[in-house]
Amino acid sequence: MIFKHIAAPKLPSWLFVALSSLLVLGCSTTSKKRPSNLADKDSRLVRYVDSGREAFAEGEIDDALKEYRRAILRAWAIDDPYESGTAAYHLAVCLVSRERYCEASDWLVDARAELGRAQVSTGNTWLLSAEIAMAQEQFEDANLFLNYASAACPPCEAEVEVARSGSHRLIAKDNCDQEGCRSPCWSRLPWLGKKWENKKELQDCQTSFQANIELARARLTAKQADLCAAKKHYHCGASLAEDACNLSLQADRHEAAAVIFDLEGNFMQAGMHRDREVELLRSIAEYRELPTILDAAAHSYCQAERLDLAVERLIRSARILLARGELDASWNHIRIAGEFVQATECDANRIRLALLAKWVEESLAAKANTGANEGAATSPEEPKRD
Repeated sequence: MIFKHIAAPKLPSWLFVALSSLLVLGCSTTSKKRPSNLADKDSRLVRYVDSGREAFAEGEIDDALKEYRRAILRAWAIDDPYESGTAAYHLAVCLVSRERYCEASDWLVDARAELGRAQVSTGNTWLLSAEIAMAQEQFEDANLFLNYASAACPPCEAEVEVARSGSHRLIAKDNCDQEGCRSPCWSRLPWLGKKWENKKELQDCQTSFQANIELARARLTAKQADLCAAKKHYHCGASLAEDACNLSLQADRHEAAAVIFDLEGNFMQAGMHRDREVELLRSIAEYRELPTILDAAAHSYCQAERLDLAVERLIRSARILLARGELDASWNHIRIAGEFVQATECDANRIRLALLAKWVEESLAAKANTGANEGAATSPEEPKRD
């Protein structure tokens, strides 16, 4: 069945000795801003990182893995600990998307070692370790990793400096007013506005990190069916998220709310929160998780006996998968939607599903013909007879 809840935007219980020895790296020294030296001027490294980030956002995980491996090699070549640690972290994120949890955990160990050598925070690596543990239903380990993340310094000063240099976009500013983030008028003054903006970025980053920890705890306790604790952590995280102009964080807030509403049995509210999560991720061009979130929304609407809404979400998910070339997964969505659409009276969904099914059928047939032709072209010739 394709329906499943999203445990993390993303996301082990092994290697305790190695991981615990790296705990002190988060706050062993004062977090420093990334130096403007080789890495800032290395065009190859910047190109690899930008290509990897773009491919990952589009859901092209194999391409993202390739680019981040190139970035790691380049960072190793110039012995840049910050860039090699950051690339190792992003490589681990890609591996988690492929459910290669053991390999991802190993790369997180490397990332913590490199970021520790660069004297910057390792907080995000502990958060990702917690997400891996939750995906594997190793809840005690997940709680331990979240404690490690809480003990680490917020990963902000270096990351905000990188965001200003254009290497990556940490804080999404587009459409911030949609979530109530408005700048005061005096912030537009040339000299005062820049100072206010830098301070606001740092505050947003620190607040976002603490909010992410609380929202992760909310998802963890919800998975353990502890509704009271889940609500407590959710409200704490949501309160912190209100002050941060970070649309990715707002999407995480809606995700946590959906998990809690599903646990309560309020499936309509859960589906609506996931719809809002999709809108926020689209607004910041983060498309990778859209099919998974739409599947979860369809499951919630199905539980609420709103099959028309479930079918519409399944159609959208199938279209995304078709566009990515994942034809078998797209056809599986169409098959399930076809079972539901018979019980609805929505002619529009029936027509849209038929159009999509025809397109996928033609694509599958073309793929099969191409494979058959390639197989015939590469097959060995029969020996000639006299």
